[in-house]
Amino acid sequence: MDILNLESILSISNEPASKDDFNTWVEQKDILPFLEKEIEDTDIIIYASVQHIFIHAVLIPNVELDKTTVNDLLKWDHNPYSGWGLVVSSDDAWIESSLESANSKTLSEGQQIIFARTFDGVESRRHYFELEQRISQVLGLHYMPERNAWCRLDKFGDIEDIVKIIEVGGLPDNESGTVITINRDVLGKYTSVGNFSLCRMFDFTRWKRGSFSGWGNKNEPEKIGNDKDIFGSLVVQNGYGSYSRGVQVKNISIPKKDVINNVWGRLSEDNKQYATFIAHDWKNNRIAEISCAPSSIANYFTESELPFTMSPAFFRPEVLLKYKSDREKYRLENRSISCRGAWYLQTFDINDAGQVTTYLGYLSHLPHEEQLHWKQYNERPKAPLSKRTIATDFEGQFYNEYDPLLSLKSKLEKLNSAKVGWWTLRGENVIKKVHYPFTASADEWADEFLNLDQFVVEGFEEKWLRQKAATLGRSLNPQTRPLKLAEECMIGAGFEPDHAYKIMSPFHEVHNLRVLKAHATGSDATEIRKQALQEFRSFRRHFEHICAQCDESLEILIQTFRELPS
Repeated sequence: MDILNLESILSISNEPASKDDFNTWVEQKDILPFLEKEIEDTDIIIYASVQHIFIHAVLIPNVELDKTTVNDLLKWDHNPYSGWGLVVSSDDAWIESSLESANSKTLSEGQQIIFARTFDGVESRRHYFELEQRISQVLGLHYMPERNAWCRLDKFGDIEDIVKIIEVGGLPDNESGTVITINRDVLGKYTSVGNFSLCRMFDFTRWKRGSFSGWGNKNEPEKIGNDKDIFGSLVVQNGYGSYSRGVQVKNISIPKKDVINNVWGRLSEDNKQYATFIAHDWKNNRIAEISCAPSSIANYFTESELPFTMSPAFFRPEVLLKYKSDREKYRLENRSISCRGAWYLQTFDINDAGQVTTYLGYLSHLPHEEQLHWKQYNERPKAPLSKRTIATDFEGQFYNEYDPLLSLKSKLEKLNSAKVGWWTLRGENVIKKVHYPFTASADEWADEFLNLDQFVVEGFEEKWLRQKAATLGRSLNPQTRPLKLAEECMIGAGFEPDHAYKIMSPFHEVHNLRVLKAHATGSDATEIRKQALQEFRSFRRHFEHICAQCDESLEILIQTFRELPS
């Protein structure tokens, strides 16, 4: 069923207006094609309670659909409101499964998928659904109320609906209904491992509104179905109404071998796609377009003419902007990138020309769609690999050259852990958001100063600083803000006012630059950008300079506050 288009189910639910169309409708010749087509869709119905329609699916052990089994299944008497229960006799008590009373031996050996629950104690839980825990846990599904669905992360790290509750409105007489669907292939993974088939019980009851007074006594049912996986009976009273009842049993399992290979990441090479990249094949001393497929590259220990897996590819820095734009989905670290529950790029770096560099071997681990994102920014090298890359990736050495942003982050993380009182981290995500600007984009540069302000400046604790400044004998204005309060504390600790101001000025600059994107006028912003580029030649170098100043001032603050009397 197309969960974005309910026309398929509405077309068999709504009573036609004309007499001829009604008489055709009650014959129910559309039911069998609907069931056969719908069971092959990406999302299939496991529960439907809409006017004239009842469908409820459960899992049953894989069985041969002989006459005995079919007749047993056709005795079904079950709905999702059946649940696990406590049964008590006069001298004993036991737990009974939800399918025990389904009036079918075959069904009693199965598993219910969806449970309808009611709880009068809370209005929001007066009527709701639960997914069988074995199914949700095995398939890694989690209920998200805002999506009204049980969800998981797909291979791109995006949230996808697997089991979806759809409320159907706009029906005649202001009626409503509920349809619950599940992704067929995902459920097929569970049925494959559990050796189950899907059994859908159905009941289609059609009548003429306003003139229905009950069914007559002489109703001879006729058999309906396809003698393959749909079996049932139908009673038709021409011009008046009809009702059908039956089961649809379908093995929707995917091959168990595919389940095993998927878990182990052993998808067949035929199903994998790999992009080509302009890379430095230093093994063969050439710049060439090379596939990142494992069959096209080799490690150090394999004798061949193939390029090494550590052949670097070079990219315009804009390739990284995607990972800054969605901090919830992507985690951009100093030298690595990860996508939640999906993929991980082990390392990247920036060379002196501002190009992003990584290796063919690591690119091969990305989904093909992600490789294509990188490919569009791929270019020939403009400068060698960075000194850090050569030292860490090829010489096996630690790289200890000073990095102002990393040093600043390290100091502030330690302050937060030590609970010093005068500075506090305002949230775990704040520190993860701050990165160097990678591109020549003024917007990216402005964004990073806003992130830096939220991380560094907003961490200063006004209450603590005000109390400490007062203790040190400073006369304070009630409107004095945290940065000025820190300056007053330093003066109280013995610093000359000019020196204290100079120490705090980098933080003031960060705080002032935070408004570059949101509040500065066009001419003001343009002049600030112009000055930064004239003096430092790039936004990154300007940002590094400010970070270094903040880092140096922070070290003085740490030493000063450490020596103050408590």
